[in-house]
Amino acid sequence: MQFEKKLNNLEEIVAKLEDKNLSLEDGIALFEKGLHLTRECVESLNDSKARMAIIKEEMGKLTEDNFN
Repeated sequence: MQFEKKLNNLEEIVAKLEDKNLSLEDGIALFEKGLHLTRECVESLNDSKARMAIIKEEMGKLTEDNFN
């Protein structure tokens, strides 16, 4: 699942958790699902951050001499 979709799902979960008519069992299940999605989002962000660091490092190695 893409990061953006996970984030949208988290927003939907938060909206559902704010419903005062939600049963305790349903609330706990939604909270657990939200926690799982949050962990996946954090992992995706950390992976993206690492990839960007590698790209930045590679870009720093480029000079005009590489293009002549």
